[in-house]
Amino acid sequence: MIIMRMFVDRKEELKKLMEISKSKKPELVIIYGRRRVGKSRLLVEFTNRVNALYLLADLSKNILDILSTQIGDKFVKFNSWEDFFEFIYKSEYDIVIIDEFQYLYNIDKAWLTILQRWWEKIREKNKKIILCGSIISTIYKISKGYGSALYGRKTHEIQVKPLKFIHIMDFFPHYDSEELIKVYSVLGGIPRYLEEFDPKLSVNENIREKILDKTSFLYNEPMNLLFEEFRDPSPYVSILLAIVQGYSRFNEIAGVSRIESHKLPKYLLTLERVDLIEKEIPVTEKKIKVKTTRYRIRDNFYRFWFSFVFGNKSMIELGLEDDVFIKIKRELNSYVGKCFEDLCREILFYADIFKFTRIGRWWHRDKEIDIIALNEHTKEILFAECKWQNNINPAKICKELVEKSEYVDWNKNDRIEYLAVFAKSFSKRIDTFEGRRVYCFDMNLIKEICRSF
Repeated sequence: MIIMRMFVDRKEELKKLMEISKSKKPELVIIYGRRRVGKSRLLVEFTNRVNALYLLADLSKNILDILSTQIGDKFVKFNSWEDFFEFIYKSEYDIVIIDEFQYLYNIDKAWLTILQRWWEKIREKNKKIILCGSIISTIYKISKGYGSALYGRKTHEIQVKPLKFIHIMDFFPHYDSEELIKVYSVLGGIPRYLEEFDPKLSVNENIREKILDKTSFLYNEPMNLLFEEFRDPSPYVSILLAIVQGYSRFNEIAGVSRIESHKLPKYLLTLERVDLIEKEIPVTEKKIKVKTTRYRIRDNFYRFWFSFVFGNKSMIELGLEDDVFIKIKRELNSYVGKCFEDLCREILFYADIFKFTRIGRWWHRDKEIDIIALNEHTKEILFAECKWQNNINPAKICKELVEKSEYVDWNKNDRIEYLAVFAKSFSKRIDTFEGRRVYCFDMNLIKEICRSF
């Protein structure tokens, strides 16, 4: 049984599914995304709007019997996968959804071969089969890339990603801007995690009750998912810990994690595929170079958990969670400041300054700029700094930005420059600095932009 939860955003994904449901041709659709991201909730919402059969798979050995009971008020008995696919072929359902389909492959490696064979027959009736999966490493193996079982047969591939910051206020309508940014820094955009926090409690109270309580759902969630995703999660844990501690370059990660350099690329690529880390190069560079490449944790909750929970689990198990909580409160502001940059990058997409073709961080030797956004066609470029502080003097920040911008080797003699400063609040707002347009984003403006979208 699917527990109905909040349905937030997902307009693009739902629109695409509705288009697929109305197509006049057979469709074999793959939907994937990390656990708790809201795939099943999306499919249930879709099922409520169309004539579709929704089936949920698991690892039970009697899975055929379980699927039989999900058909509804009809008495159906599946003795084999041949019976199962024959039912799909003959049934009145034009759309069949199989959620967590990777489990069927794990139970029976022949399942995909049987699907391939039956699909050639089922497609004659212009039916739609939607396969949804959560274990990304398995999804890549069986459905993505040349040589995979479903390569050349799937007609659409939809990745369900975490929610953007602008949708967080749907979960916490009474939080002010600072609290919204804090909760996003702690949980990211995973709907299931956001639902765990009580909107009537403060962010700090939620951390204490919903994460540090060893009986809570979130307490051991990252490790539970790593064990489900990987047979041996230990190398992945070592990599995540190294990155959390500030070791972001390949050689640094190899040294701290003690993973041999020739094995590390495979582990890094896998963590990228499951959306837990991402590879970064200075935004003005087009080629990936080892010496300028950095790795960062992409998922905010994993970043928070490995920063504050993983290393303190022994204290929590001993009943000293209050001591851990005191440490978190002391360091939370600094932690949020590091996450604030990602949020600011998102806000720029809605700020209507100019259309970006690229956006990201920039660094060169000892110089760094939090955000550079640029348009390679119009030669416009924006330099932005993010300060998780009050009473910021934007003129001072702009002076530093202009000085660092001289080191950015991108259309230096033929570009239009803009400056932006993000902060909790400003001592005095400015509109221009040395002939450049300046944009000052404080908490009030950030919330106003989010509400407008």
